[in-house]
Amino acid sequence: MMKIQSPKKRSMELDLIPLINIVFLLLIFFMLTSSSISSSLKAELPTAQSSIPIKKKNNILKISLEGLIELNGKPVLEGELDARLKAELTQEKSKIIEVHGDKNIEFEVFGKIIRDARNAGAEDFVFATKQSTSAD
Repeated sequence: MMKIQSPKKRSMELDLIPLINIVFLLLIFFMLTSSSISSSLKAELPTAQSSIPIKKKNNILKISLEGLIELNGKPVLEGELDARLKAELTQEKSKIIEVHGDKNIEFEVFGKIIRDARNAGAEDFVFATKQSTSAD
């Protein structure tokens, strides 16, 4: 009787090192690009006849036309403004809030945000404007 040899099975190995390298590169890329994205909230500032440039770094509170809020470039959910401001103001020596509010926001929204900021410990407010031109 003759022995029939079966073909030897090749062992397959999956090299995961290139896959891991790609995953880490993508992770680093998204971490770097997400931190470099500046404020996404747009606010059309009101115009002013005169203004004084601010040299001091303050906490920046942006308010969009839709009533969305950002504190120092990070979105603030409804109801958490008071807590976030308290946390920011306890870390800072300056208790001044720089407000970048859209010129067409409703006064009720604006008033509520200012009241919440006062309750959180804000001592003074600076309202950002854009310089009016002769054509305005």
